[in-house]
Amino acid sequence: MPNVLEITDRAEIAEEESESLTAEEETYERTRYASTGDAPDLSNGGMVNGVRVRPARDKNVTRGRPNARKAWMWNGTESLLPLAWDTDGRTHDGAKRYFDKRYCLCCRGGTFKGRQCPYCVRNACIHCQSSTDKKKIIPCFYRTQESVPFPSKRYGSIACFLAICPRQGEQGFLAEEDMRLHARLMHKMEYQAHVESLAASKTDEITELRKRLDDLMASMAQGKAPDFAVISKADIPKSVKTEGRRRAEEKHNAKMKLARARMAEETRQQKIAAALAARDPPPAS
Repeated sequence: MPNVLEITDRAEIAEEESESLTAEEETYERTRYASTGDAPDLSNGGMVNGVRVRPARDKNVTRGRPNARKAWMWNGTESLLPLAWDTDGRTHDGAKRYFDKRYCLCCRGGTFKGRQCPYCVRNACIHCQSSTDKKKIIPCFYRTQESVPFPSKRYGSIACFLAICPRQGEQGFLAEEDMRLHARLMHKMEYQAHVESLAASKTDEITELRKRLDDLMASMAQGKAPDFAVISKADIPKSVKTEGRRRAEEKHNAKMKLARARMAEETRQQKIAAALAARDPPPAS
């Protein structure tokens, strides 16, 4: 587990450091990092390959120095960036070499440095005019989550089946399929044991159901009534009674509606017959 840098103990090296060394500086650095051979007695401190070791005085060292810091990608994904410390172990670069990387919104390519995307320049992209549109180039990593330009919902409420996995609570998965894919990749042996235990429990349930079915068939073959519990009307839940009453009322209403429709049809036929008789009276004898 990496030791993550806290916000309060950041001590970043100045960004304006020179990238090239003079002859004197190169000679000094080569002498400084020359091998010391066999390690000397470090009870009272000393130098080992250019690194000065100091003993702890009346103080217990609870934890070592941080070796990573939190950062967020352009889409809101949380990440850990490694820190580079100097030889004395006093200052670090704050993962500056990662914050200098850029991301291109045009070709969806990242991890390059500079103001232009090399892929768009090489292919003479017509959408960003060969990466001359500055709005298409954004930083790849951000120091705070609030400064992320395009945050996306990447976590859900479905937790990982393994309790010690950090993908719990608010950092769960959006779908059950995502959780299963994560489990197959990150917790292969644990997930296999979990699936086997679920399969064993289902097998026990099937065995119990088959046993009950065999007992029922045997009792029916012997001419005995199945051993069912006798349920009185008082034991029937109120919801079941209400549902049965509702269905009976719907059936009665359907019958009444059909009867009224038949009566209306008979009345219509009688009126038609009366109208025809009035228009064409029978001949006189």
